[in-house]
Amino acid sequence: MKSTLVLLLILCNLYGFSNPKGKATGIADSIIRKVIERNKVDSYLTLEAEAYLKNSHVLNKGPKRFLGKKVTSLLKLESNKEQILSLYEASSKLYFSKTGEIKEDIKAYKTLGKYRTWEFKHAADLQLNFNKNYITLEVLTPKKFVSPIAKNAFKFYRYELEKTETDKNGIKTDIIKIIPKNKFSPTFNGYIHINTTTQQICKLSLTLGNNAGISFVNQIKIEQNLLQIDSTYYPTETKITYQGNLAGFYFSGTCVATYRYMHNTVFAKTFAPLEVQKIQAQDSSSNNYVVNKRTVPLSPLEQKASFKHDSLKNSQSERKYLDSLDRLTLKQRLYPLLFSRFKFQNSYRKYTLYMDAVAPSLFYNTVEGPGIKYGIEFFKYANNGSYWHIRPEIRYGFKNNELNSDLSFSWLYDLKNRAAVNLSLGSTYRDLNPNGTLSTLNNSLNTLLFEQNFLKLYRKEYVSISSGRELANGLYFSGGLELSKNISVSNNFEYSLRDIKTRNFTSNNPFDPITGGKLFPDHTTFRLSGSLIYNFHHHYITKEGIKIYQIPKNPRIIASYRKGIPNILGSETDYDFVELEIQQERLNLGLWGFSSFSFSTGKFLNNSINYYPDWKHFLGNNALVFNSGLKSFHFLDFYAYSTDKQFIEAHYEHNFNSKFIGRLPLLRKLKLQELAGAAYLGSPDRGSYYEFYIGLSRLTVRADYAISFGENGRLNQGFKLAYSF
Repeated sequence: MKSTLVLLLILCNLYGFSNPKGKATGIADSIIRKVIERNKVDSYLTLEAEAYLKNSHVLNKGPKRFLGKKVTSLLKLESNKEQILSLYEASSKLYFSKTGEIKEDIKAYKTLGKYRTWEFKHAADLQLNFNKNYITLEVLTPKKFVSPIAKNAFKFYRYELEKTETDKNGIKTDIIKIIPKNKFSPTFNGYIHINTTTQQICKLSLTLGNNAGISFVNQIKIEQNLLQIDSTYYPTETKITYQGNLAGFYFSGTCVATYRYMHNTVFAKTFAPLEVQKIQAQDSSSNNYVVNKRTVPLSPLEQKASFKHDSLKNSQSERKYLDSLDRLTLKQRLYPLLFSRFKFQNSYRKYTLYMDAVAPSLFYNTVEGPGIKYGIEFFKYANNGSYWHIRPEIRYGFKNNELNSDLSFSWLYDLKNRAAVNLSLGSTYRDLNPNGTLSTLNNSLNTLLFEQNFLKLYRKEYVSISSGRELANGLYFSGGLELSKNISVSNNFEYSLRDIKTRNFTSNNPFDPITGGKLFPDHTTFRLSGSLIYNFHHHYITKEGIKIYQIPKNPRIIASYRKGIPNILGSETDYDFVELEIQQERLNLGLWGFSSFSFSTGKFLNNSINYYPDWKHFLGNNALVFNSGLKSFHFLDFYAYSTDKQFIEAHYEHNFNSKFIGRLPLLRKLKLQELAGAAYLGSPDRGSYYEFYIGLSRLTVRADYAISFGENGRLNQGFKLAYSF
């Protein structure tokens, strides 16, 4: 008898008869399965919607001092207490197609503040569709999160039926609690409301906590109200709130969009096929268009900031105000000239002058010794947005006592087609590898502190002209001519702050490091170059007639050609070089992150007379710090693998977006991203070179461990660092 009772209790527990929560779970699972089954068939309508978007970024609290300076003066804030950093409002019209595509026409927008780091500037971005398998909040993070009603949702979530409600119209709604099975998985927690008749989400409130692994942000909450139109639900309001902190600055943000729908049989007939958004209006702070379209009231803090901003904005068109503002900017910027670039602006006459910071202009190398490379830039803007730009620059080496100077001029005359003309001339020192080896700062530090003069230079006297424009959507052409005299140079000064016994400076000839003979004879070259770049199905935004391309989601093809033309203006080179490359950035692989790759091949069809500066060069690295770009190598010698024959180059890198680190205790709090990749280079004169690496990155800092192989086996291995500030 006792054993029978025990068996009955076990059965009751299994089927939820004695556990109300277990029963609720079983019912919730049944409801969610029906919702998932319902969502197997996408159903969209041809609609229009009037949309209003408000996006505010608030500093809740900040430190009194940062980097040794008062926060209020450093960031030009009123105080270190609660205040609006930025406020953005927009009124737009959205167009929905039967395929789910959305296009947006922004009629007016209003901005406040300068620190708009995270903003949803498009109401279309808040049309979050939880019927899809993954949700992305691209403004805040590239990570993808599993929808509670994704096809594979039961692998990630548990469900509980909280209650069933009936409104005044007799419509029943099941409120389902969403519980992640693993709190460190890319999942939400919260509640979704399911219409019992249509078996679709009609309301939701979901949260991403600190375990989501989003840099800066500790918590995100998404709230959405939806409206049934025919057999499909569309959001009438989406609200995203977030909180975070960085270096003692505590901030929060609110992004909210509202939508009012109407049927339309024609989908966005005024848009071009790949145009996803139009911004035809300018900042409308001076009129009430956005205010009249406002469907969400401003908070008291937003009202205060908006009133103050509008009061200032009304007087900004006056020349007296603009001149006084420019003088104030001039006064504030004179002191930091040593470490930051100086800017002088005349807002009334529409020009801007920049002066380089002094400290970053200083350099040291073994050819010129200590030196300075200093320039100024002048921009003049037209009413239609086009502009011209001129930059004179001087370069002086204190050891070789040589003064060089450059002058460059560019004119962007057609913004819609990105059409520009560039002219430059002068004399300077250039890296033998035009792809760039080390930055000026890194080379100076390596030379002075580690007795390693990686950078190899040559002197160049030149004049060049180039032009480029978009020929069709996604197809860009550029071409140019250059006449130059290239001169081999030698070391003049070999000094280091540290004398490392195992090291000695090498000559300026990378192939003759001891005696330092001439790498090439002094010569003149006349070069013709051209390239075609095509992005497949490249979407873009049109802002006041200017195309702004979005991050490509499809491959890009680049075809280029260079020719050294002999017997023209004393030219002594004669070669023809062609190259073809295919690239892909951020190839989406769902929860596994994203991949990027590049594959290129090229050949010198004619190589009658060709000197080293015109060879094909690659982005190598001999130092601890490397360039983190996709086409860079970790251990490839800066100069040794350059070729005047054919080559094949391939790179692949995958970002796992914290898929593994996010599962490890303690490490997950660092919000690191895991990387893995490989690279290959092959040419007849150098054979095959391979690299494999793994790495970790956080924001602008990255550390990799790489290993390289050549024709005879392993070449090198070790850690490499990258940063960008």
